[in-house]
Amino acid sequence: MEFIGWTYDIAREQSPREEVLRETLRRSLEAGYNAIGFYLEHRFAYASAPWAAGQGCLEPETVKSLTAEFNPQGLRIIPFLNTLGHMEGFIRSEGGRRLAEGPAEGSLQICPSREECIKFARGLVTDAMDAFDDEWVHLGGDETTQLGQCPVCAGRAEKIGKAGIYSEFFGPLCEWVLQKGRRPCLWGDMLIEHPEALEAMPKETVIFDWHYAHGPRASAQTFREKGFDVVCCPAVHTYDSAWCFLDLTRRNVDEHLQAANDVGALGVCVTTWELSFFTNYPSVLPVIYSAGRRLAKGDDWNEALVEEGGDAYARAADILGNRIPARSEFLRAGTWRQLRDRFVIRQDPFHLWRAWSEEACGEAGDEILRLCDEAEQDLDERHPLRFAIDLHRVAVQWVRHVEEARNRYAARDGVGCCKALAAGAEGIHRLGDPLLQAWEEGGSRADPLRLVRLLQHIAEVTRRVSDLSREMPEAGHLPAFETLTSPPFVPYDQAAWRTGRDT
Repeated sequence: MEFIGWTYDIAREQSPREEVLRETLRRSLEAGYNAIGFYLEHRFAYASAPWAAGQGCLEPETVKSLTAEFNPQGLRIIPFLNTLGHMEGFIRSEGGRRLAEGPAEGSLQICPSREECIKFARGLVTDAMDAFDDEWVHLGGDETTQLGQCPVCAGRAEKIGKAGIYSEFFGPLCEWVLQKGRRPCLWGDMLIEHPEALEAMPKETVIFDWHYAHGPRASAQTFREKGFDVVCCPAVHTYDSAWCFLDLTRRNVDEHLQAANDVGALGVCVTTWELSFFTNYPSVLPVIYSAGRRLAKGDDWNEALVEEGGDAYARAADILGNRIPARSEFLRAGTWRQLRDRFVIRQDPFHLWRAWSEEACGEAGDEILRLCDEAEQDLDERHPLRFAIDLHRVAVQWVRHVEEARNRYAARDGVGCCKALAAGAEGIHRLGDPLLQAWEEGGSRADPLRLVRLLQHIAEVTRRVSDLSREMPEAGHLPAFETLTSPPFVPYDQAAWRTGRDT
């Protein structure tokens, strides 16, 4: 295959130091990759949008330095932008709200109809081309769910449809990139949804066809028949898991490799996403490198993982990525990062207890704790995979402490309830040092602060219990423990109008 690459998701809170990136690129090259894509969104110091340059974002000089070192060795460094959808980091920065298409719960989009927004997108591309010298420039284009939302775009959609709006934004943008001497790339999902938009794209456009639940053969074949070069894009399944669904990742990579060979694609690009919210790149890099060995050299998956991470890592990865999910309905492959969502993302750790108490307090919880002990047996004390193991362990223990606290509360034992909550908080506090370590190695600066938010909420609930215990009657009304632990709880609101709502 001509192209074997992977995407480093810098956009999701990463602050990679140059030496960390250098080591990652070196290991990627050794594993068999000949390209790496830096997925940027707002986490790049764009000269045209200085107001969006957050602390620790990727600097142009870092890109130039790495390119000068690794291009001669055979590793391409490609800019992956987004120029329409997934513009949250710009729009939610002071100075960027003016660009928004409209309100949305998911991917936020700039308006494709306004000249101001078209100029803004081209400014980002220009800045990227100034720093990256690869022939390819990835313009994004995925998940543009807001097409036709604003009044101007709604009027256009009535005349030319959403496909027309998409075409009139990306067709000229791709042509403009070609005029600049580069080759444009787009994600394939919106071209699958709006196939008529293909007619507006220059045939030099490279389509990155991603499918994370199955193989891409049908769509990749269609793109090839239309005259486009294609790169098939599987995922490392970290974004939807508590750590990584290992066998699901391997199957997804193999499906894309087979499809790429079948349809004559340029190659395969392994995508990685959202290594934040209590996950991190160091814990999963051996999986990424083993995929490179599989693609480039045809290595056996297990042998590749041992080669890249060592025997102890391979055993622990199998436990975390296969055996624990197989033991738990809540954590099984095919669910959507339920542990991290309920525990961390919603900023209310009692959500995890509400969703998982029966399983975590039963035999499944016992087995998860046993497997955690087994997984960490041979790992060094500061091994990055230990955090993923401890996250599972702490999550089970936290749910059990909350269940004990609830039972004490129901027995009107406020002191016992507070002690159980304190024990649970102590376990969560233990996650702080490895979160700081992950940040220091180029990961999420926000995650240690998320931990603080969790502990603050537990402290607030403990205070509520303590206040109630001073006047806790032997009989009569007490707020339900589920109500008391909810962030919107207000004393004396017995009907709890807000607490029944999902937070």
